[in-house]
Amino acid sequence: MKNIFLKIILVAFTISFVGCEEPETEIPAFKPVVFKEVFDSFTVNEDEYLNFGDWTSFAETGTVQWTEQNDDNNGYIQFTTFGSTTGDATNIAWAISPAINMDNSSNEVLTFKTAAEFITDVNNNLVVLISTDFDGTNVLTATWTPITANIAGLATNLPNGSPDGVLNVNSGKIDLSTYTGNIHIAFKAKGSSTNSALDGSLRVDEIKIFDKTL
Repeated sequence: MKNIFLKIILVAFTISFVGCEEPETEIPAFKPVVFKEVFDSFTVNEDEYLNFGDWTSFAETGTVQWTEQNDDNNGYIQFTTFGSTTGDATNIAWAISPAINMDNSSNEVLTFKTAAEFITDVNNNLVVLISTDFDGTNVLTATWTPITANIAGLATNLPNGSPDGVLNVNSGKIDLSTYTGNIHIAFKAKGSSTNSALDGSLRVDEIKIFDKTL
């Protein structure tokens, strides 16, 4: 009888002990970042041209280029011909990322944010492109493929007087999983130094490439 009583106590203790175990907590999956640029760690070079790390600044037509900006400790890059005295009827400028290696990752997606201010004409616009053969110097001899994304422009223009640096359009997740080797991402903007209808501001920030499955 004593043995039966002890067995009952032992079973009850075991059940109680198991019931008091700490529940397992699932650790959130870490998303490896292949590339990230938020443009916060630079000396503002507002009036000249983009001179940030290994980024490439290139004026295809005219002389106006992308510049570095910072509002309320938020850095970004900007293209605008407002206030330009160069007399260029057309300005086309590129901001091109450093080489991004895609061989050590998989299922990659690209995201970024853009903003547009005082855009009143579709010819004052921004397009995004990708290249696998850009050599870091010769922009126009490389092969550039347009990227389909949500990009700020006339349809998403911020109201006149909106605060500078507001980046209001998310690109969405752009699938880059088929790319291998080195790639470059380019932001190509168009405006005019002589046509006030084409001197709005186009801005880019928070560029990221990461594994979408983790």
